[in-house]
Formats: sequence, structure tokens, C-alpha cells
Amino acid sequence: MLQNKWYLICPSAELTNKILSQKILGEDIILFRTKSGKAAALEDRCCHRNVKLSLGYLKEETITCGYHGWEYDSDGACIKIPSQLPGTKIPPKALIKKYPVKEFNKWVWVFMGDEENAAKTDPPNIPEMNEWDFTYKTHVFEADLESAAESLIDPYHIKFTHRDSIKQLLGQIEEFPAEFRINILDDGIEGKYYRANTAALTEKAYFGSEPQLEVYYRFYYPNISRLESRFKERTLLILEHFMQVDENRIAMMQITLWKNIFNFFPPFGRWFMARKSNKIVNEDIALLRSQKGILDKTKDNLHEVSVKGDEISLAFRKYWRTKMREGGNES
Repeated sequence: MLQNKWYLICPSAELTNKILSQKILGEDIILFRTKSGKAAALEDRCCHRNVKLSLGYLKEETITCGYHGWEYDSDGACIKIPSQLPGTKIPPKALIKKYPVKEFNKWVWVFMGDEENAAKTDPPNIPEMNEWDFTYKTHVFEADLESAAESLIDPYHIKFTHRDSIKQLLGQIEEFPAEFRINILDDGIEGKYYRANTAALTEKAYFGSEPQLEVYYRFYYPNISRLESRFKERTLLILEHFMQVDENRIAMMQITLWKNIFNFFPPFGRWFMARKSNKIVNEDIALLRSQKGILDKTKDNLHEVSVKGDEISLAFRKYWRTKMREGGNES
């Protein structure tokens, strides 16, 4: 599992004085913001009797266990034990694991490895996350992480997987097989190709009526896929962030962002995009679940047939598997 990496949690504005629970890489953690504004992440466990701290409550700069009232600061150190007499020294082992947290481009990220490695790296810099209007939702389901990360940048699945949602909006690939540009980077792959604009008239009014749109794709190692549809003056951007929840499940956060679209009434844009995005994700999830079931049964005797149109997927797989062989957990 990819331990020494940054994982996306939520927009900074949504981390408040309420406890947020997450499971990442099999570890239960909690996140919260103190009264002074510090973002904190701790293991979801009281070291007294191993009760979940998420069942407790926040008090200004601390979190209190709901079982016996043990109180922890934002670094995971127990600072108060109500059952002890005043002045009694708190046992030095009365502490829990803390996780590095960073607020970057107005989003909250948590690092699942150690602080020394966290200090050496930043989350991927995607400035649109800070600058554009957006909607997002996290979905937890059974899927293979590599296959899920591949799916967004696979150009040919849109026409079929999303035939009831965005097949027209994102257009048709004009040539079969299309000419794809693929660049291998240190931290992922990127490229672009072109689609014919086959959107309905109402959608062209929102997005643009030019006959062709440029599609830019990007994978940020190890767990963010990007698909950007560039109209002449407007842009639609989909980001999918993946993290392994446990052995079988992943969490996929899809963030849909847009520029110069729905400027006439932003609340309508957020409603429209949230509704559309949810439908898109559910179409993907159904196929990714079925794929995992087959992969689990046939992983020792897997047979796949690939063609030229799969070259982006094949480039992604080659890059991913090379990174994992090189020690992807630490790189």
C-alpha cells in the first residue's frame, strides 16, 4: 500500500469544529479543526480502553474520549485524565498516533507515512482546485485501484459506459483509431487528443458550439486522474482522487470543476454538475465492481486482448507497474 503519500480529504472550509472520520489504507483516523484554526489528524482510538475517539467530542484545542473523558491535544498527547488526582503525572505512553496534515490550494490533505517524509513533499499542485467553481462527492466501493485510476483517462469508454449521461457532451473521437499524444513524466503521464463536439443544442449553449474540442488527460502518481475538455472559451475539468480504504474497497472522490460556465447563475451550475457527476460516477462504479470480481477470480490466469485504441491505458499500466516495482510505497 502507498503509505508515504498525501491523500485528499475535503475542502478546507468543510473541516470545522466537528469530528470527521476516515479509513485510509486500513487505518481509522479522525480529522478536526481546533478553535485556533489548526487542522489535526489522529488515529481514531483512545489509548485507555481502545474506544473510538470519533464517539467523543471537541473542546476548543482538544478532543475528549466519550468513555472515560481522557483528553488529547492536536498532537495526540493525552493532557488530562479525570480519574487521576490533580498533579498526578500522566503516563508517558498515554498518546496516540498523529498524521501530518497540510492545507494546500484550500483543500485538506493527510499524509499516511511519517513526518520526515511528509516534510520532503507536497500534494500535487492543481491550481484549478483553488480557483474554479466545483462540486464533489466521495464514493466507497469494491474495485481494483489501478483499474479505477485508468478508467477516467481511457478515451473510448465514454461513448459506451456513459451513453446515458455525457456521451454527447464530451463528444466523439473523430478518427478510429485516434492519434493520441502521450508524454511520460516523472510524476505521471499526460497527453491530449481531439473530439468532435456532438453536444445537444442546450449543452452547446452552456459549454460552447465550436465543432471540435481538445481533451487533455493527466495522471498524477499515485492516485489522481484528470480529464479536461477544452472548449474555445470554457473548460470542464474532472479530477478523480483514489485511495485504498481496505483490502477490497477504494474511496474515489470525484471533483468536477468548470471555468466560464454557468456564470449567469452559479447555484444552478453546482446543482446541474452535481447531478450529472453523480450519474457519471455510478455508471463507472457498476463496471469497476464487475471488473474486480473477475480480476479476483482470474488474477493467476488473466487473459486480455488489447488494440491500438488502448494505447493510453497501456502506457498508464506500464508507468504504474514500473513505479510499483521500483518501490512505489516510498517513492
